[in-house]
Amino acid sequence: MGRDKALLEVDGTPLAVRVARALAAAGADPVLAVGGDLEGLRVVGLEAIGDPRQGDGPLAGIAAALAAIDAPVVVVLACDLPDADPANVRAVVAALAAHPAASVAVPVVDGHLEPLHAAWRRSALPVITAALDAGERSVRSVFAPLGAVEVAGLDPAGLRNANFPSDVGQTGAMTDASVPEIDVEELARRHAAGAFVLDVRQPDEYEAGHVPGAVLVPLDQLEGRQGELPADQPLLVICKSGGRSAAAVKALSAAGYDATNVAGGTMAWIDAGNPVAEGPGAG
Repeated sequence: MGRDKALLEVDGTPLAVRVARALAAAGADPVLAVGGDLEGLRVVGLEAIGDPRQGDGPLAGIAAALAAIDAPVVVVLACDLPDADPANVRAVVAALAAHPAASVAVPVVDGHLEPLHAAWRRSALPVITAALDAGERSVRSVFAPLGAVEVAGLDPAGLRNANFPSDVGQTGAMTDASVPEIDVEELARRHAAGAFVLDVRQPDEYEAGHVPGAVLVPLDQLEGRQGELPADQPLLVICKSGGRSAAAVKALSAAGYDATNVAGGTMAWIDAGNPVAEGPGAG
């Protein structure tokens, strides 16, 4: 889409604003947006702060939120939950309160954890910081040392991520079913088999962390550099969270390439615990 997914509109309201309203309705105060397009987030009325570890994935964003908010419990939600539900927010807070020895409460749906909709004790910050300093980026990696409580029975609609175009029917930029997509689990399988991965983020984002071996061609340079890409093999296209890469897939497909979008992007790749390379690379 060429811009931060947090600012994409659903029924005329940016995703990040929808999430912020759900948090406020659940009783959260203050509500902060962490990282991303700070100017854009402020323009739509949100209080936004920088992420000192921008590019280190969702775990770093959680650390920034815990450091910024002076409260014993902090709820951190992903920006791409179009139907975020105040009842779900209250439920994870209540679950954490019911387990004084735990430092995080996380929803579980059909056996799958939802780590980016969790309530955290601020006391978890040293454990998270130590994990980040050790090179860890997966949110799930800190659940065991923090005694995570799994919270069942939440409304799954409020936990639905807007990673695939079909996930947000109200947003034209995300409803083009002609964009083929895979998730990061499938990317890992194809990457292990030698697939060509194209990263369309900016160089600073790429250098902060990327899929090993991914070739960098920023989206704003793609049209002029298409000739550098192999025309005889599929291209798996990735960005931060799946928006810019979807736009790249549309352009590449129109030019005759076999291109597929990676839903969830590099953030999902990191959070799944996959290997990450840093620094400049190919491309």
